[in-house]
Amino acid sequence: MLQVDEQNIHEDNLLQEQIVAGSELAFNRLYHKTNKNIYNVVMTYVKNEHIAIELVQQVYIKLWNNRQKLKEVRCLKDYLFVITKNLTLDHFKKITVEAKFLAELMLRENEPVNTTAEKIEQIEYEELLSNAIRQLPPQQKEAWLLINEQELSYAEIAAKMNISKLTVKRHLELSRKRVREYLRSHLQTLVTLPAFLFLFFR
Repeated sequence: MLQVDEQNIHEDNLLQEQIVAGSELAFNRLYHKTNKNIYNVVMTYVKNEHIAIELVQQVYIKLWNNRQKLKEVRCLKDYLFVITKNLTLDHFKKITVEAKFLAELMLRENEPVNTTAEKIEQIEYEELLSNAIRQLPPQQKEAWLLINEQELSYAEIAAKMNISKLTVKRHLELSRKRVREYLRSHLQTLVTLPAFLFLFFR
């Protein structure tokens, strides 16, 4: 057993050196050697196959892009798990912020407006959001409107669009991302928009 462990350590050290040197072959060998374990770790937390696959891909992309840092790493597998942990935590932070942001947007749509300034602000906001939605690809736009305007469930949207619930989820994720990016890129021109929007784009 000790001999096997020593052999594995030696192989990992060799792969590490080769990856630092830019060897794609060594990187691919590391990927095939470790990706199942990384996937299982991510799945333990996210409980979603599609998201887990994306996060695993991000882990190895980050490892490759920062391969020069491996010169200072003692244990390659430990380093992989650190990257995995950090990206998984970032994922949960991101979806928490997105959920709060979208909740604020939906709440704002239903808030009464009283003063002239508030009415102007509401008009600007609604125009900005409408422009963002209009620029979505057809299926993303349809999914957005079905869930936000008609308040259909994922199952109802899937049946109406003749796609799977997973595809519905993906369309909504992408549409929210595009809307968020559109708002972020146009906030600077609308000085009367509420300050809370800027908090989500710092």
